[in-house]
Amino acid sequence: VHLNSGTTLKYPVKFIAGENRQVFLEGEAFFDVAKDKKHPFIVNADKLNVRVLGTHFNVSSYPEDDLTDVVLVEGSVGMYATNEEFNADKNTILKPGYKGSFNKINTHINTKEVNTNMYTSWMNGGLMFRDMSFINICKKLERRYDVTIVIKNNKLAKEKSNASFENKPIEKVLTYFND
Repeated sequence: VHLNSGTTLKYPVKFIAGENRQVFLEGEAFFDVAKDKKHPFIVNADKLNVRVLGTHFNVSSYPEDDLTDVVLVEGSVGMYATNEEFNADKNTILKPGYKGSFNKINTHINTKEVNTNMYTSWMNGGLMFRDMSFINICKKLERRYDVTIVIKNNKLAKEKSNASFENKPIEKVLTYFND
């Protein structure tokens, strides 16, 4: 597991034989799960469970975000609300190269094909923003650089941007948004 800034992962000291391998995530993490059909791996991300038998995937579930995003790089994962039992015929099953977005308010899941690098570049120090409001970009910058950003311009806060950065200091990143 690779944990992003501001992330907490809770897991047992030892998984119990014959039981699911369950962990609890608050924040963002990339998982590389060993296959074990007898012991499914389940990531509990607030109101969403992500069930896996063995795969590579990213889960982003920060408390302040309205959506929990699951991006599948390899294998397959099932997505379902924590108050449901897993059912492969009824639950959302992602294919590699797809993102599932779980709405924390109405528990609806939308899926779409994505460039997985955009969602996993953080593991190598990258930051990628696509059609993202400046206020949400600032949330990600605050977590990454452990700073507080105050936006005094409401119009700017709602403005959407696209940007990519590789291991840049925050001063360089903010200069990009200066125009």
